[in-house]
Amino acid sequence: MKLCDYGCGQEALFQFKNGKWCCSESHNSCPVSKERVKQQMNRKNNPNLGKKYSFERKQKISKTLKGKMVGKKNPFYKKTHTEKTKKQMRLKKLGKKLSKETIEKMIKSRKLTIEKITEKYSLFSKIEKMRYNPDKPKEKEIQVHCKNHKCENSKEKGGWFTPGKWQLTDRRRALEKDDGNDGHYFYCSQKCKDTCELYNIYGDPYKDNNLPYTPAEYQTFRTFVLERDNYICQFCGKPATNVHHERPQKLEPFFSLDPDYAWSCCEKCHYEKGHQGECSTGNLAKIVCRNRGDKFI
Repeated sequence: MKLCDYGCGQEALFQFKNGKWCCSESHNSCPVSKERVKQQMNRKNNPNLGKKYSFERKQKISKTLKGKMVGKKNPFYKKTHTEKTKKQMRLKKLGKKLSKETIEKMIKSRKLTIEKITEKYSLFSKIEKMRYNPDKPKEKEIQVHCKNHKCENSKEKGGWFTPGKWQLTDRRRALEKDDGNDGHYFYCSQKCKDTCELYNIYGDPYKDNNLPYTPAEYQTFRTFVLERDNYICQFCGKPATNVHHERPQKLEPFFSLDPDYAWSCCEKCHYEKGHQGECSTGNLAKIVCRNRGDKFI
């Protein structure tokens, strides 16, 4: 029986071109060669691996590296100060305290005022009415109206309350930023949030949308069309739930309540067959109707 020439002690089964015998098809798969490769890789990463230091040398290294992160290439490397430098830094800080005037100046510079808000955020100052608390004129405490019209602090009842900083920032972002949704209204309490109809709604549904009809008129028109078609989809014959306009409302709003240009359809056909191509919802959303006399272009 011939043994492996690479020193593993196993039976040799394969012969290479150089004349050596090995236990496997390639010398890299031999267990001895695998261990050698591992040791070489470890030495590349840790150059001090395999070096033997004396006991005195090890004590010196442990004292110097005590409380320090080894290696400046390490992203978490921190240079710790010695005890002497720490004592000197403490002595320098002792006795140095900020005066009340400097503290007040720092607070005033960081504090928001109505003047600063109007300069930076014009849209926010136009939509939301603000005032200073009359009970605290020196502090310049900002007050706003509660969005819940039933609350005593609302605009309808002439009330005011002081919001938090996070309320001001959230409302400002909802109005000023491009991705804002006109939300994050001012509420003086959680009770007002829960009882308000506008809470957790994207946009104010009671705003003037410049529509040529009222919601009640549109509801009567919708029921009339569905009853005329016996609640049957005019595309597929299934039960109808929607009303499709032959002339889109954004292009021709005067025909939005005309039953001659509308018919009943199901939700699937309304999306797939009713709004395609030029009349798709994506294209219609980009169109802006401008009133020029009696014509809409």
